[in-house]
Order: sequence, then structure tokens, then C-alpha cells
Amino acid sequence: MGVAVSSIAEVLGGESVLGRPVSEMRELDAVVREGLPESALKHVLDAVTAYDGGKVWEEYWNKIASQSRRGRKDRFSSQVSETIERLAHLYALSFLIFRDPIDTSRFMLAPHPELGDRKPVDVALTEVGGREVEDVIERGLYGLPA
Repeated sequence: MGVAVSSIAEVLGGESVLGRPVSEMRELDAVVREGLPESALKHVLDAVTAYDGGKVWEEYWNKIASQSRRGRKDRFSSQVSETIERLAHLYALSFLIFRDPIDTSRFMLAPHPELGDRKPVDVALTEVGGREVEDVIERGLYGLPA
């Protein structure tokens, strides 16, 4: 069971932020390649940091937004956009387990023993780390042991 592309698009801010409906993987790939707007990162961070009332919002904005200068004037580079999409994907996937935005945010912000007591949001900042977080989430979805 994977997460629906439309769920990832919603975490990114939906059609109003992405500029068009996104319901298929190729459409998501296209908007990421074109570069996501700043407002997509704002939407993702609002979701991911909801548990702590947004106290670490600026910390993660600085970590992600400063990875590189924007590709176009109002958009992030495709590399930074991939990081933003990865966080949206993992948030949407973990929402399938928790079914509550605050509980999902708590998972993303809390150190996790299966990640060496690192926070999923921190681990997910790299592609390899994102796969590690996804593996932990999928074990939770399917009830598999660590």
C-alpha cells in the first residue's frame, strides 16, 4: 500500500500552490522538476511542525531553503524541491498510520529508536535517509517487527 499522489500534493498545498491538479506520479515529477514554490515548503513545514506549535518551523525552513539558491526567481531548484517532496511524501505516508495531523507531526519530530534516536524529519533530508524513514513507516503500516 503506497500513499496516493493526491495526498502528497495536498501536503504540498494542492492545486492552488502547485498551479495545477496533481494526481499521477508523472504530474508530481513534473512540478518537482520545474521547481516548487516557496509556499509548498511553507505548507509542508506547517504540517510537519504542527505538534510543537511551529516552534521549529524556522529551523527547518533554514535547513531546507538554504540548501541552494532557487532555480527560477520564485521557485526552488529541482534538488531542493525533491527534498520538499520527500518530506511531504513521508508525512502523507505516516498519516496513513496515525490518521491525525498532530500525531503524524509528533512522529516526524520525535527521536525514533529505529533511526538511531534521530528525528524522522532530520533523517529524511537526504534521499538515503528518506528511504530509511520510509522503511520504518512501512513496517508500522504492515505491523512488521523492527
